[in-house]
Amino acid sequence: MTKIHFILNGKGGIGKSFISSLLCQYFLYNKESILAIDTDPNNTTLCNIKALNANFLKLIDDDGKFNVREFDKIIELAYSKEKKNYIIDSGATTFIPLIDYLKENEIISLLKNEKIEIYFHVPIVGGQAQDDTILGLVQLINNFDCNFIVWCNEYHGSLNNFENTQEYNAIKEKINALIYLKQFSKDTYGKDLLELTSKNLTFDESLKDKSFSLMSKQRLKIFRDKVFEQIKIIL
Repeated sequence: MTKIHFILNGKGGIGKSFISSLLCQYFLYNKESILAIDTDPNNTTLCNIKALNANFLKLIDDDGKFNVREFDKIIELAYSKEKKNYIIDSGATTFIPLIDYLKENEIISLLKNEKIEIYFHVPIVGGQAQDDTILGLVQLINNFDCNFIVWCNEYHGSLNNFENTQEYNAIKEKINALIYLKQFSKDTYGKDLLELTSKNLTFDESLKDKSFSLMSKQRLKIFRDKVFEQIKIIL
């Protein structure tokens, strides 16, 4: 069945593009066809990872105006069902226009009628931005009826207590799964992941790259495998 994956939250800098790349790499690792679309006009992170062959959706015209009709292209591509998975990386600046577009055009019901599965992948983070990201999650769940995957990104701090919060208990029945990007040592895993992302490489590319040390490759493989094991359970 064709699946469309929206990675979204209104808060910037919380790992949306990284999560988008993880999904793309998981599907490619499992020999599933993908089409990745980068909609962030300010930071084309997904497009910069050449191995993913992502398409850039130009949402701002030459006059600096936001062209919401460009979102039509995403839906029409998914409607064609030429690929098994469509991964949409949305930036913070495209969050509100995209949400409004999905609601006003009744996109969820349109896609469901075509037997296309819709997934909202919503990152939340620990640290200072935790409350804002959880609020964004709650707003999405209250406004849309689709599959919700919550990515608990602990890069900025632990989220161990999230499942005990009042906010989580109020929405947990509408959440399909939680995926944890656990907080590893910043001196080891943190530096390895930073090198990976700064070079715009996939995990497979880094494991073949001679500039990465033996132990860096080992840690990157461990991180990748732990994430892929979680994704496998739900997708």
